[in-house]
Amino acid sequence: MTDPKRLNMQELVSFLADNAGNWISNQRDLHRHYAEALPDTTTAALRGFFRDETLDRARIRRVPVIENPPFYREFEESGQSIPLDFSVWAAITFGDVILVSDDQVPWPPSHSVVFHEMVHLVQYDELGVFEFARSYVTPFVQNRFNYMSIPLESDAFDLQGRFEASAGEPFSAEAEVRAHIGKPGLPYSGRRGNRQLAK
Repeated sequence: MTDPKRLNMQELVSFLADNAGNWISNQRDLHRHYAEALPDTTTAALRGFFRDETLDRARIRRVPVIENPPFYREFEESGQSIPLDFSVWAAITFGDVILVSDDQVPWPPSHSVVFHEMVHLVQYDELGVFEFARSYVTPFVQNRFNYMSIPLESDAFDLQGRFEASAGEPFSAEAEVRAHIGKPGLPYSGRRGNRQLAK
């Protein structure tokens, strides 16, 4: 049993990143079997922003609520606040599987919500699950649990804003993610190994 209160910053980053990577992998495997292809209307709306192969590979599933990971128990038992409450999120992406919360958004989800999650799908593709988890957690912990300090999220929100303002005129969001994420020196720049998830 780990007591998060007793971990220094580096140890907390490792604890969260390792546990998050395992959780992401498990959730992806759990939900992939039940998930479906993106709705035709969503695919049509996102075509040109993402490659056809990427849209075809994505899967989506409705769930009643997005559940928090089991390792959060260790925060609760030590009297700590949980890092992020996923149960109030509209959607989350595990590799190439997007979960959408019935509790937060109507079905089908807006194209904007799916666009944001597709950005994360491409980020996973570039970084791999465990590097994505580490790249997500590190700036979050270093910036005192500030969600908007996570470059993987701020990039997704920036691109989402451009999508919403684009009036249907496509720009290659996928190409921008792939070009941006590999720049050296950025806090989320990582190895490009382990890119493809099993289909």
